[in-house]
Amino acid sequence: MKKEIDRLDATPSKRLGPKCSLVGRQRTSGERRVRLSCDLEDLAKRAYLEFTDVSDYIWKSPNLIAHETKLELRKLPAYYPNDPKTAKLRWKLESHKLNRVFPYLIAVGNLFSVVSLFESYLLLLGGKLQEYRGVPLSSTKGQGVTKLFNYLRTLAVHPEEVPLYEQVQAAIKVRNCLSHASGMLAWSRDETELRRLQASGTYLSKEHRDMRAAQGGTYDEILVTESPLGDRLQVKNEYSFVVATYLREYFIALCGIANEKLVGGQS
Repeated sequence: MKKEIDRLDATPSKRLGPKCSLVGRQRTSGERRVRLSCDLEDLAKRAYLEFTDVSDYIWKSPNLIAHETKLELRKLPAYYPNDPKTAKLRWKLESHKLNRVFPYLIAVGNLFSVVSLFESYLLLLGGKLQEYRGVPLSSTKGQGVTKLFNYLRTLAVHPEEVPLYEQVQAAIKVRNCLSHASGMLAWSRDETELRRLQASGTYLSKEHRDMRAAQGGTYDEILVTESPLGDRLQVKNEYSFVVATYLREYFIALCGIANEKLVGGQS
């Protein structure tokens, strides 16, 4: 997965929109349009840097498990040199945490954090556009990402036309299922769609799916597992990692579209 992301991420600076200095020379567009264009470009650049930092953290965070595993294995002979039975019992308890609890919390926590970051940047984008157009966000129905996307549509900026929209929506649905339904599919209002996404692998971009198929790999970043309460959705940290890149690239492209529609167009 890391190599796949690196290949897609070779020239990120080219996706940060028009240079502010170039737009600034178009004096006929008016100072307000120039300011908005500069603000959108700055917001895209800030998002690129922050999402990239978060992505790096997500990729490295499982190192905690490897570190703690080494520590716990060293403790066993030190704590119980003549008591292998107790040492075995301790390792059973600790290995459960290291192999089950820690990976779950890392993967889910990272997914929650990066989706929350995306929502924050959408709100910042909405604030910039609200200031420019004078159309209040409060006038738009909905909540969270849905509300912000609806607001953008009122300004003729259509989120569904931006590449990776399907993967962004998938990430939000997965996050909501894990957050509001503890991953239990039967408790989620998006059960049918989540099952389709998991089975088809379309939570990954077409480019990623094609690369995976060429390598003979499978789509296993999201799994459906059995539990006493029914089928449960689980995510791997690799999914949180790829979502960080999707959300970054999507937001940068969205800023670019808003710039084109509201600054370069006739709005």
